[in-house]
Amino acid sequence: MSIALTLSIPELLNPLRVKEANAALGTLKLPALQTLLAKSDRFATKPQSSYALSNYLFHQSPLPEHNAALASIMAAVEIEHYDSSVYWLRVDPVQMVADRDSLVLIPNQDLAISEAESQALLSTFNLHFAQDKVVLEYATAQHWYLRMAFPVDLKTHTLDSVAYQPVDERYPSGNAANYWRKMINETQMLFFSHPVNEARREAGLPEINSIWLWGEGQLNQDAIVARPEAVVWSSNVYLQGLATLAHSAVATPPDTYSDWQAQTERLKAERKEGGEEISHHMIQLDALSNSLDAMQQSDWLNALQSLEKEWFEPLLCALKNKEIDSLLLELGGEFRYHITTRCLNRFWRFNSSLRKL
Repeated sequence: MSIALTLSIPELLNPLRVKEANAALGTLKLPALQTLLAKSDRFATKPQSSYALSNYLFHQSPLPEHNAALASIMAAVEIEHYDSSVYWLRVDPVQMVADRDSLVLIPNQDLAISEAESQALLSTFNLHFAQDKVVLEYATAQHWYLRMAFPVDLKTHTLDSVAYQPVDERYPSGNAANYWRKMINETQMLFFSHPVNEARREAGLPEINSIWLWGEGQLNQDAIVARPEAVVWSSNVYLQGLATLAHSAVATPPDTYSDWQAQTERLKAERKEGGEEISHHMIQLDALSNSLDAMQQSDWLNALQSLEKEWFEPLLCALKNKEIDSLLLELGGEFRYHITTRCLNRFWRFNSSLRKL
């Protein structure tokens, strides 16, 4: 049985980062990575959201322009009594900071929100909006959800697209927007005097003084392509949701190729009893990807050298030994790379400097 592997490390080879490190890359030796890139078929990438990229890499339908049901897909793994037939919203606790004549959104991952704080704020919210029959559901300290029986005319911006940005022009739009904009304003007043924020101010911690609505939509289950032969190795909630809805296995991202091999053998043994075989592995190294923006150039170069030893060298060997038949590399650059065992025979393609990516 042929084995296909997708390795995704978004932003690893960000063109701006590569350009800034031009001089260092000229002397950096990463023979395995350079061989993989030189022998591969290259496909030009285009700017797209992380959600659209996940759909593409996991062989799912392109996201619709509106009503992409992001919240519903994530709720599939974060909400215990999930219902795919209803309309879902993500409603996340955030901080709004005044900046001149606008408010700038600080995302929840920067606020160190405890479970007790999140539960207390959510309870206060639900009590206040009980007369409107708006009930938020707790998923994690950072993620709350709202389910509704029927869709509403609402268009929002994803949390990651507004993080650290002025929100004035990014509030919800659509026929139902006035109500939800009013809800955000009321929540800001409600949370300002909340004991959670009074305690955080005294402790010198950032306030949790607002919410952000996003990910609206009602899932079209027929649009999800079943992938029972696949495993998604990722801690990304959206990818995990896609995998769950597609009847794929979900596993923790491995630290190294050898770690992936060991875990795969265990999965094979489990699947063998049920008569199911695994032919596609999608691995996304989320922890590394999430830390790339904060890396200094020296840290980034060290990360490349570690990946060479822990991933690219064994991947090249696996292709040579026909342990895997197909490898797709998504590294966040201007191209994505696909290589098969046959591609290794392209003797006329010489390794070039990483500066020429």
